[in-house]
Amino acid sequence: MFLKDLNANQQKLFLGLAKELIEADKRITDHEIAMIASLSGEMGQPEMICNPSDEVLEAFFPDKVSRVAVMLELIGLSACDGDFSIEEDKVINRLKKVFGMKDKELNACRKWVQKLYKTYAEAAKLFK
Repeated sequence: MFLKDLNANQQKLFLGLAKELIEADKRITDHEIAMIASLSGEMGQPEMICNPSDEVLEAFFPDKVSRVAVMLELIGLSACDGDFSIEEDKVINRLKKVFGMKDKELNACRKWVQKLYKTYAEAAKLFK
């Protein structure tokens, strides 16, 4: 949704973070794999940069717009399998610290993603 506006290096870093997120709970679902493929396709970005340091993330996501975009997309990815794991949450909380986000900002991102998935579920009912 918001990833097209990231530059190429940010997109590669995002895909590496997405991979880290889905691998965090040691249970990679087909839906999670499909979501990463979809996100990669949305950006037209097949490459990823894995295991970036906190310093690299701070440097390559210097502004609120890019940081919020990453957080919304990763929270959405963590929710796509319906299982909110502690391990995935640790990845999100690490980024919250790296990005200097307040609890209130992270909670707003989480609430927005919940609303989005609720809207998707309502739309799915229209097709039945």
